[in-house]
Amino acid sequence: MPKVLVANRGEIAIRILRSAAELGWKTVAVYTENDSSHASFAEEAVKLDSVADFLDVDAIVKVAAKTECTHIHPGYGFLSESPALPLALAATSSIVFVGPSPDALKISSDKMLSRDLASSLGVNIAAGIRVSSAADVKNFANDIGFPIMIKALDGGGGRGIRIVESEGGVEEAFKRCLGESPSKQIFAEKALTGPGWKHIEVQIIGDGTNVNHLWERECSVQRRFQKIVESAPSRLPRAAIQPLLDSSLKIASHLKYRGLGTFEYLVNTQTQDWVFLEINPRVQVEHTITEEICDTDLVRAQLLLFTPNATLASVQLSAQPPLPSSYSIQLRLTAEDPARGFQLSPGPLDSGDLSWPAGRGVRVDTWLTNGPYAHNGVVDGEWEVGTDFDSLLAKVIVRGRTFEEATAKARRALRELNIGGGVKTNLSVLAGVIEHPDWAAGTIDTLWLERNAPGILELGNTASASSGDRRGQSRAKPTESATSSSFAGNGILLQPGTLFNLSLSGLSSSSSATPSTPSSKHSLTLLSISQNAFPSSLSGTLQTSFSPMPLEFSLNQSTSAAVSSGTFEFADLNNAEHIPSPMTGKVVELHPALAVDAGPQQRQVRKGEPLLIVSVMKMENVISAPFDGPVERIGKGVKVGVVLGEGMLICVLGKVVPSRL
Repeated sequence: MPKVLVANRGEIAIRILRSAAELGWKTVAVYTENDSSHASFAEEAVKLDSVADFLDVDAIVKVAAKTECTHIHPGYGFLSESPALPLALAATSSIVFVGPSPDALKISSDKMLSRDLASSLGVNIAAGIRVSSAADVKNFANDIGFPIMIKALDGGGGRGIRIVESEGGVEEAFKRCLGESPSKQIFAEKALTGPGWKHIEVQIIGDGTNVNHLWERECSVQRRFQKIVESAPSRLPRAAIQPLLDSSLKIASHLKYRGLGTFEYLVNTQTQDWVFLEINPRVQVEHTITEEICDTDLVRAQLLLFTPNATLASVQLSAQPPLPSSYSIQLRLTAEDPARGFQLSPGPLDSGDLSWPAGRGVRVDTWLTNGPYAHNGVVDGEWEVGTDFDSLLAKVIVRGRTFEEATAKARRALRELNIGGGVKTNLSVLAGVIEHPDWAAGTIDTLWLERNAPGILELGNTASASSGDRRGQSRAKPTESATSSSFAGNGILLQPGTLFNLSLSGLSSSSSATPSTPSSKHSLTLLSISQNAFPSSLSGTLQTSFSPMPLEFSLNQSTSAAVSSGTFEFADLNNAEHIPSPMTGKVVELHPALAVDAGPQQRQVRKGEPLLIVSVMKMENVISAPFDGPVERIGKGVKVGVVLGEGMLICVLGKVVPSRL
């Protein structure tokens, strides 16, 4: 009997484990600390030593061999596009890699090699070149003109991609793409963006000899090249889609493609121009909507194609599929706060915080769930949204006979969806997208969301208010007044007149002779409550022994992940010289002025210089100096490799004092 190791996590691991279970295959999952929900869907589960092991070929192969697996399914991301994994399996064992051959994977996983192959077969591509330095990028841009796009050869999911509008932005963009590329290989190409340009992708499946397609998807609703809303099929004319289908089959046939693959294109609806972009040689995040319109379990078919003597005919996919008679939409729910620049919103969630949509034509793929094998001891009833993985919480997939019907189902599903607790989501953005007239008209392009984000968010918030749903936070029951709402979850009533006794004292340190701060006692009374969505937010007025006058207060839960505040120190947000971290993430690079051994002359920084680079979900974010000045001291615990929480002190930056003549 086949036995498959799913070398992935989250909703895609659950998706694969479910299809394997339906086939009667035995299943094995791998998981890490605080990220184990998917493992409860597998008969066996093996804990990895660290998150890095998901990218360690030897570690994954050892787990598969130890658990006597016959197959490894890599899912997407991680090792799914690495030729090293199938090569290691071929050299050391009889374990089958569920994916293209090493030769096909070598070409399809490399954006430049796949572009070269497409061009050799007469398929349109944009002008592009491999680059090894920012100077190479500038020379390329001087030849073809701005804007250009810098890409990591092994980027994906929006990582390792930057648009550059002028020469001044080349250095920083090149550095960021390099930092987000595991292989440190970069190329540049002419940027084809703006009104008219749509992102279309074709679903391919092959058995190593024959290939077929299962139509196309449109993925133009993007932010920073990360897809957010996808639909299938595209509403473009069939005449515009046919060249993409033909080109995909031509390239896949040349590769003798085996398994699932997605071939991506840009199409200009104004000029009818189109270009091939890349191949994703794996199951794709948005494969769900192809499944809906084709009534096909793609993962099941993918697994079966890697059994002896399997062909497209044996999995009933050798014939040309009929033109879809329905439409499907996928909406990606992420742990990001749109009101704060889509900043990651980590934190804990439990089942009481969640309410998922359901009903005919509605499907939810999520890792915020528990499977039938909780006895593995890897499920504790609470999930943690952290900074090690991407921000995807769930995929809401709907299907309708027409595009309008599918949109109506999407609208209804979003009204039913609720994520409580302190984790913020992009739910209002999803609602705003499908409420926008451009969605109905089909006039969305790849930069549409970024150009129209404020209006889309406003539309989504309006839809939220009119439907009465909670949009990511707890709210009072309709019968409760704004000044007397309950504390959701614990049943504690917070109301005006509530008196608290507060004791404050400093913590003594066994390693220091300095005495702790003397304890003090205070009283605090809530005079009024204007908003109670605790623990997400709480505001109103209070009377305390701190002040003779009443004080207005607003308490908002931070988006900071579970980092030890004792290791760091908080910035004084009222002091302009205190530079706080605006987000939670791993420090990957520091300005030389923040080095512990930096001398007085090295402590100077200039406005706009990167103080540190923080990696969040494998994307690098620059935190720049707000003004010129010397670094007077570094925040406690700040160094490369640590996870710095939101609001924690990076450094104290002194103001430059003008010299007097």
